[in-house]
Amino acid sequence: MIGQTLSLYISMKFVKILLAMVVGLGFLIITVDFIEQLRKSADDTQITIGSLYMISMLRAPVFIEKAFPFACLFAAMITLTQLNTKMELVVARSAGVSAWQFLLPISLSAALIGVFIATAYNPLAIKAFEQSVELEAEVRNQQKGEQNQKVHGYWIRQEEEEGSTVINSRLARRGGTLLDDVKIIRFNKQGGIVERIGATNAIYRGDYWMLVSVKLTTDDGLITKHDTMKLPTRLTRDALLGASTPPESVSFWKLRNTAEKVSKTGTNAKPYMVQYHSLTALPLFLVAMVLVAATVCLRFVRFGQFGRMILGGILSGFVLYTITKLVTALGSNGVVPPAVAAWSPAFVATLFGMSILLHQEDG
Repeated sequence: MIGQTLSLYISMKFVKILLAMVVGLGFLIITVDFIEQLRKSADDTQITIGSLYMISMLRAPVFIEKAFPFACLFAAMITLTQLNTKMELVVARSAGVSAWQFLLPISLSAALIGVFIATAYNPLAIKAFEQSVELEAEVRNQQKGEQNQKVHGYWIRQEEEEGSTVINSRLARRGGTLLDDVKIIRFNKQGGIVERIGATNAIYRGDYWMLVSVKLTTDDGLITKHDTMKLPTRLTRDALLGASTPPESVSFWKLRNTAEKVSKTGTNAKPYMVQYHSLTALPLFLVAMVLVAATVCLRFVRFGQFGRMILGGILSGFVLYTITKLVTALGSNGVVPPAVAAWSPAFVATLFGMSILLHQEDG
């Protein structure tokens, strides 16, 4: 049986390498996002570089979370490679320690890290991302001049007694109840355009939208400006939540409740349940990454094929990523149950890693 000292040594080595990879990955993500923020703000002279860098820093944790399984894969590969290069695992093998025994500390560390990411890191990362959205809206809204005439990313349609209304905004905050840089087109029952409305913000008040700094254009071309204006709506808060908040933007502890609220509005709530089960299955998925890393690293030790180790790790990560995205999409669209869609990649990867290791170790 592997000793406590050796177990702690292997675990700490893996955790240190994983943390170093996460820090490096975070720096890379912040740098790339910061460059993109600079590109978008090239014409906004009033936005400071410090504000843009803070936005990038607050956005980074969410992207790091998505890449964590691959960081775990390569951290396990590096850990096992270093242990083998220094002949430490060779000595352990000669003392009767099997591959399963020296993989146990790394697997347990990966599982505990997975629990931490799902239950603690995920809510904090989403909170930081929400703050980045608030900060971005604050610095963008400080700009003077005419409203941005470009088409933005958030769309929603609401039905009314006189016809319908299409609302478009650059940002949707606070569960879709606060919209920034709003463009509104109102139609009559025959589908003709009645009026166009531009506003700095739209605030949801239950049975109406409160529009701020309004520019109203009627169908005959008459333009009027108003400080505020009320726009009736039949949309509920739950409907706005489902339309404006993707599953990746909901904390682990709120996913089930959000899924119930969205389901009551008639919107597809399965993506939220897929995300919930994916986070629940994350510890097992990280263990699977460790097993897959062990399969390629052990072959490297025996045959000295360093290039094959690197290529094998990259291909394994790519295949697992592709399968996970495919099965997740099936679960989000109701083709397979959400629990099956979330847990099956982790189970398949674990069985795959165990099968290869059994073949390598026992023939």
